[in-house]
Amino acid sequence: MVLRRLFTMNFLSKILDILLPAKCLLCGGLHDKGMENICLTCMDKIPFIKEPSCAKCGIPFEILYSIEDNPDYLCGRCRAAPPLFDRALSACRYDDTVREIVSAYKYQNKPYIGKDLISIVFRFLKDKIAELSPELIVPVPLHIKRLKERGYDQSYILAEGVGRELNIPVSYKNLTRIRYTTPQVELSGNERLKNVKGAFSIKDEFEIKGKGILLIDDVFTTGATIRECVKVIRGAGADKVYVLTVARA
Repeated sequence: MVLRRLFTMNFLSKILDILLPAKCLLCGGLHDKGMENICLTCMDKIPFIKEPSCAKCGIPFEILYSIEDNPDYLCGRCRAAPPLFDRALSACRYDDTVREIVSAYKYQNKPYIGKDLISIVFRFLKDKIAELSPELIVPVPLHIKRLKERGYDQSYILAEGVGRELNIPVSYKNLTRIRYTTPQVELSGNERLKNVKGAFSIKDEFEIKGKGILLIDDVFTTGATIRECVKVIRGAGADKVYVLTVARA
C-alpha cells in the first residue's frame, strides 16, 4: 500500500511538471525544476564574489595584481577601523539581478525563493563556512510587528537552510529586535546607524557564551544592522562572531 501510494505521488508529480513547468523568476523562461525559481542561464549571470577579497569583511578587491600570497590582507576600512566580527562572507555582489531576487523574496510574499538564495550561498561558500566551524547559527531578526506584516522571517529561512545542510543548530528567538525601526533601505548611511542603535537584545546569554556564532542576514549594505547585532552577541560572551549574507553591496 505504501509503495503504491509513493508510486502514485511520483506519477502525479511528473504529470504536474509536464502540465505546469517551472518558470524562471528572472527571465520567465521554462526550465527544469532542479533549481525551483531561477534557471541555470540566469544563475550564471549572478556576480559571485571571487578572490582576492578582504580577509575580514569579505569585500572583493578591484585590483589588477594578485595578493594570493597574503591571504590575511585587509581592506583600508578594516585596517582603519577593525569591525567587531571576526569574519564576514558574502556569496555575490548586490547588483540589479540579485536585487530583483532579494526584493521578490522579501517584499512579494515569496518565501520559497529562500531555497534559491541558499543554493547561491552554497555554490561558492559551503567549504568556507564549514572551515569556520561555527557552533550556533543566529539569524538577524525581524521586529514582531514586521513579522506579522510580512508573514515570515527571511533571515530565519536562510539560517534554517544553512543549518540543516551543515548540521549546525539554529537559535531562533534569542537575538531579538526590541524596537520597531524604519526599513534600512529607506535611509542613508548615518541614518541607518541611528535607526538600529540599541534595537537588538539577547535573551539567554548562556546559549551564546563561549561559542562560535554565525550571524545570518540577506544583504550586507552599510553594515549598520550587522554591527548592532554583533555588538550584543559579543556582549553576551561569544568567543567568535562570523557573518554570512547572500549579497554584499
